[in-house]
Amino acid sequence: MIRAQIQLEVTLYEQLKDKARELGCSIAELARMSIKEKLDSDSAARKWADSLKVAGAHRSGLHDLSTKHDDYLTHEEW
Repeated sequence: MIRAQIQLEVTLYEQLKDKARELGCSIAELARMSIKEKLDSDSAARKWADSLKVAGAHRSGLHDLSTKHDDYLTHEEW
């Protein structure tokens, strides 16, 4: 692990300390968990946004794909 030093506002530190006590973990562990959760959340949001960029970007040539997509997805030739 790498040691890192951060500065927090007093109220934020008090909230962090209280939450760590409530969860039964150290302030450092809570900080690590919170940072990881934020990074994972940002990554998931970015993946979702990237996937939406391609939605509707291609043509299938099928006029009824929006209503019969399940039929096409289970069709063996597709």
